[in-house]
Amino acid sequence: MSENRVLSIINEHIQNNFWLYIISLLCICTGIVLGIYSVRYMGSFEKSDLLSYLKNFSSTISSGNINYKSIFAQTIKSNIPILFAVWFLGLTMIGIPIILIIDIIKGFTIGFTISFVVNGMGIKGIWFSLLGVLPQNIIYIPCIIFASVLAMEFSLTILRDKTSRRWGSSIWLRITSYSFSFILVVSIMFVGFFMEVYLTPNMIKIIVASIGWTAV
Repeated sequence: MSENRVLSIINEHIQNNFWLYIISLLCICTGIVLGIYSVRYMGSFEKSDLLSYLKNFSSTISSGNINYKSIFAQTIKSNIPILFAVWFLGLTMIGIPIILIIDIIKGFTIGFTISFVVNGMGIKGIWFSLLGVLPQNIIYIPCIIFASVLAMEFSLTILRDKTSRRWGSSIWLRITSYSFSFILVVSIMFVGFFMEVYLTPNMIKIIVASIGWTAV
């Protein structure tokens, strides 16, 4: 399949599901805002505890003791179950609200992490976020949004076709096509996985070596 054909299919999908993309994006953004504001209301003890953990993590990486297998396993455990849950919810007629909640939670995690790091480290935290948090999420966020829209679209299709009694004739073909789309999303997510496993720790190592660590 040519690159132009792929882009055409993606463009058509976005146009046909424009409002689903907008809703999913708004949920991600809402989660980010909630995550940012939640840091402002954390107690000093919780902030100190998390900063100590972050400092120890950075010190471990800067010392060269990077366990890539452990990081890769943790990355898989943190992301694949989310995609599997979204895929499964798309097979139901009542999964859309939960899918949107998952989008909010994903956004919350990103917003909380960035806000906490910047709040705790000041200017150094900005570099930490730009080089240690954002790169893989440039891959993750579009994939989560695309997967969410796929699942919501499929759920709406089930509802519409069941109402018109057309669902049973092509159920397995549709589920296979739907599942294959998710496999493609997972394969793209692996780019982010490798970035988080191999790029992020080394970027953090460079940051710690060049600007040091002193929480503000």
